[in-house]
Amino acid sequence: MVGKQPRTRSDPNRYNHEEATELDEEPFENADIGRRTFLGLAAATGAALALPGTVSAEVTDDAMTDLAEFVVNATPDDYEAALVLEFEDTDALSAFYDEYGEPDWDVDEELRAPKAVTRESPTPAAHGHLTASEVEHVLNDIGGVEYADFSPGANPFWKLDGGYDDSVFPPAEDARDFISHTETGAALNHLEAEHPDTVRVRRIGQGPGWKNSFTGEDPDPNDIYVAEVTNNVRDEASFQEKDKAVFTLAIHGNERAGCEAGSRIIEDVTTGDADSFSELLDDIVIVFVYINPDGWTVRKPQYASQNPYAGFFGSPFYGHYRGNSSGVDTNRQYPTIGWANPAFWPADPERAPDVRPGYDVGYEDVVPDALATIEHLRGYDNVEYLCDYHMMGFADTMVLNLESNAAYEHDGTHNLDEVNRRIDAAMTDQWESPQEIASDTIRAGKDSTFGDPNDYVPDELLDYGSIYDSLGYNITGGLLGWAGQPEEFGGLGAVTVAPELAMRDFSDWRPYIERHLETAYRLSMQEFAEMTAASTDATVATGGQDTAYVTTDELTRRSADLSHTDESPGKGEGPGQDRATEVQRRHETVQPGPSGRAEASAEERTHSLAARVADGGANEGVVKLVNPGGQVVRTIDLNETDERSFYVPNPASGDWSIELEGVDDVDVEFVTVEADEEHPDPEEAFGYSQAEYVVNPMQFFADLEPNLEAGAMEGVRVHDVRVGKLLRGNSGKRRYDKVVVSHDVGRDDSRYVDELEAFVEAGGDLVLTDTGLNLLAELDVGEAAAIEDGDLQSIRVGIANLIDRDFEHYLLSDIRPLQFEMWKSPQVGYVPNEPDQPATVVDDDAFTDAGGDVAGRMEGQTADGSGADGVAVGALSAGDSEINVLGSVLPPASQRELHPFGMADYAVSFMGHTLLCNALGFQQRRFVEDELVGTWGDVR
Repeated sequence: MVGKQPRTRSDPNRYNHEEATELDEEPFENADIGRRTFLGLAAATGAALALPGTVSAEVTDDAMTDLAEFVVNATPDDYEAALVLEFEDTDALSAFYDEYGEPDWDVDEELRAPKAVTRESPTPAAHGHLTASEVEHVLNDIGGVEYADFSPGANPFWKLDGGYDDSVFPPAEDARDFISHTETGAALNHLEAEHPDTVRVRRIGQGPGWKNSFTGEDPDPNDIYVAEVTNNVRDEASFQEKDKAVFTLAIHGNERAGCEAGSRIIEDVTTGDADSFSELLDDIVIVFVYINPDGWTVRKPQYASQNPYAGFFGSPFYGHYRGNSSGVDTNRQYPTIGWANPAFWPADPERAPDVRPGYDVGYEDVVPDALATIEHLRGYDNVEYLCDYHMMGFADTMVLNLESNAAYEHDGTHNLDEVNRRIDAAMTDQWESPQEIASDTIRAGKDSTFGDPNDYVPDELLDYGSIYDSLGYNITGGLLGWAGQPEEFGGLGAVTVAPELAMRDFSDWRPYIERHLETAYRLSMQEFAEMTAASTDATVATGGQDTAYVTTDELTRRSADLSHTDESPGKGEGPGQDRATEVQRRHETVQPGPSGRAEASAEERTHSLAARVADGGANEGVVKLVNPGGQVVRTIDLNETDERSFYVPNPASGDWSIELEGVDDVDVEFVTVEADEEHPDPEEAFGYSQAEYVVNPMQFFADLEPNLEAGAMEGVRVHDVRVGKLLRGNSGKRRYDKVVVSHDVGRDDSRYVDELEAFVEAGGDLVLTDTGLNLLAELDVGEAAAIEDGDLQSIRVGIANLIDRDFEHYLLSDIRPLQFEMWKSPQVGYVPNEPDQPATVVDDDAFTDAGGDVAGRMEGQTADGSGADGVAVGALSAGDSEINVLGSVLPPASQRELHPFGMADYAVSFMGHTLLCNALGFQQRRFVEDELVGTWGDVR
């Protein structure tokens, strides 16, 4: 354990950073702190630190608990321990306050909470942030201390009698620090005991746990708390019947604002100080899940020997931690449908093996927190919203609400958009603009451990889009992707959102800005709760028009088609008996500079290569993925993004390596999947058998049909079109007003093409999406007649995002500037940020020369890797008819990558959903409590 700096420099057991670099590994063998962590702490704190096992108590007193003595004596000299002190009388209390109190403290002037606060009853007591020398001074010089204990958290006196007399969770302006884990457990117990009809507390599981250097427990796991809040909370039938809003708090332990806001809301509901929540509780349940105890508790000194953020940037405080003690990102370990990264640990409690293939541990060892959370949440009926509260660094927007990767049907899409708009309005009512709190955001920028942003003031209060729109990357394995997927695929069928709040700091409590951050998330939770209680509806006005969408089995993907399934053709016959998937795993530590690289080899049969940087450790520097030719093909700037993994489908043969530019080293795990057949077997990679599925992107239209106010939406086959079903016999009259084609099956059949042309010539509107754009080369009608085969190009994109957008075009009606992503790739099997997502584009000049109106373009690459771009969204005319094109929005699922939990039919974003409705000439209408609150697009 790291010791506090001595009073003399002569102690032979203490070493500064320069001296410590000469140490070998021997002093750290079987210790709770490694040489690498010891060096990092010595460098960050600038202190001379004690070797493991050499710390002995220097500040002792009969009034101190053992824990208090441990904390005071086993931390760096400038560490201010959070101590609660009881005094024998008010005279001693006054003497303490005269020394350490701050009577003129003002939240608008000070950066930190006061050094000390006091109370006179029911016992004279104080709470102070005190260094070891200050503790010694209080005990020996001021005197009168009867009791002293380590008491971290927001409430100064929660460990003492009468600790909840004023409040359970004090307002942020009065809080001593971030709310602590043990404080929260005791506080929730208190609120449940005082208000058993409103609050029910559960302990649903634990994190993997850190070693506790005070008690010696290894590991010492801590509880995941769940607080359920509703009227008559113990009436189980009523409880399950009610709609539910679930708020997961601090899934990343260093993102605290959700925990701060949610905890105070629970208390305020019970005290009658949150009418906006309380008045809803006859109808809804609000569930608060404190989801990552490891990332929370590691801030305590008893766990700090394993905390990579101890002494972060010279801070004397220990920081919270993003992941759990297993070193994994706690928001990448959920069983989402579609692509699954083999470097992750997707936790399914109903299917998880005791030991994962290729490891000597299982999911219960690495991600018990995710397993427990999933198992518990699956026990709830009627989860309307699940909101996972995050934080980010300094951004142009104060709060970004991230649309998850889940594929929402029409109602869910509109509920998501509506709650975003209401949160925006609530924040505007609160502050009008970021300028209202500019003095505090500027202070936060200058006060941050992440640098010194120049006069930081966000440009706006709130914006919202997909994960990629907001953060520039996309993920698999996220909590929200799991919770948003249908119940038949193991999810909750909820509308899922990740709010990202700016000005994250995980070491220093800053009451002047924390009050605003807490308010922002209180407003967010209020709007989600109100929307949970509201009656909502969303319809599609068609003007009575009828639509046909052309289906084909060539768009269908089935689990039975996979080469490793029993149902696949030829399985178990001849050479098929030798089909195999092998997974190779390798852990390495990467030192800065080329000489410290870590390597993994890819061969001809290597299906994919993944590299995961341990979640923790270095937080500055650039991690590089280098291909066998020596080219840097991917980078992760550790200071700019929270992403910590690379994934390469079909890697080139040879040695791939990770290199690091920075100061601190990083731990890396390589995972290579070798497969003899097209599809690797998930049972070999994860220990999960393949979930069954049958998916087709045309399901989008079947799901939309119930929302039509009038008119029909029917699927027709290519054969039906070919034999004339689009028209009414030989009358020349149309059976349908709109036809959607999302594929080019039948493009070589002149009779099929003739029928499409006849439909357009009869006044019908045609919508071509994805490879359906290739029909433009065959159609001899209107402006499409000028498009030739050479004008069309199949490309692959990393993200199906639209650029060079014309927001005046009717196809982009009601699309906002932040929205770029047309569909979300992971849940239909594609790898985000890899050029594997299909799009079809039209040559710019050819499209405009034909008379087309361009609404947006896409950039990507061709099969040979060369760059390519073109028109991806636009309109052509044919007399009174429209031919609208969307080059990538409803692709068939990709089955190449591992996807043990199944596959989605489609994954259009809210933007993609709106584009499709606009292309059809439909108007989307939204109702709340039977009142029309907005329309999108116009009926054409």
